[in-house]
Amino acid sequence: MDLEDAMENWSSVKKFTDEEVKEETLEKIFDLTTKAPTAFNLQPYRFIVLDSQEAKEKAVDSAIPVNRWIQYADKIVVLVGDEEIDVNADEVLSHKLEEGKIDEEKAENLRDMYERYKARDEEFMTGWLTRNTMIPATFFMLACRNFGIGSCPVRGFSQPKLSEKLDLKDSERPVLLIPIGYPKKEDRNWRRAGEEIFEA
Repeated sequence: MDLEDAMENWSSVKKFTDEEVKEETLEKIFDLTTKAPTAFNLQPYRFIVLDSQEAKEKAVDSAIPVNRWIQYADKIVVLVGDEEIDVNADEVLSHKLEEGKIDEEKAENLRDMYERYKARDEEFMTGWLTRNTMIPATFFMLACRNFGIGSCPVRGFSQPKLSEKLDLKDSERPVLLIPIGYPKKEDRNWRRAGEEIFEA
C-alpha cells in the first residue's frame, strides 16, 4: 500500500482478527517511525510493545472502562515521552559533529539550551512532549496501515497507574496507547473535505 492509499483508506480500528503481527513486520514499522521529525532531532520518546496477555493487562487495567476494548488487540503499544529531553543528545550531537554540521562550540551551546528547556515549567514541558510524540505516533500508525495493520490512538488511561505498572523512570510519561492488529471490521467515519480546512 502506498502513502496515498494508506491515508485515503485510514480508519481507527477497534476490532481485530486473531492473526499475529510478526516481529519482523514490527521492526520495519519502527524503522519507518524513526523518520519522524522532532525538535532539534532529539527524539525524546520510545515505544513499549505489550504482547503477552499479562503485559497487555497492565494497559487494560490503567484504561478507563470505555477503553477496555483494547484488550482484544494483538498488541498494545505504549508511546512514552521523556522529560529529560536531551536523553539522546550525546548521540544526536555526535552524529552532527561527525558529519560536520556543527562544531564543538555549537554543540556546547545546544547542550546549554537543552538544560534551559528542562528547567521550564510543567505547562511548557507538557506542550513540548505532546508536539514531539504526536508526530512519531502518526508516523507509526501510518506505517502500520502500510502493512495492513489497524490501530487506534487511545488517551483515556491513568498515566500514574500505567507508569507504575511499567516501572517507568520518573522523567518518563506514557503519552498514548496504540492497540494494533489486523482489522476484523473497519468503519470509516465522515471527514471534512480538503477545501474546507485551508485558506489561500
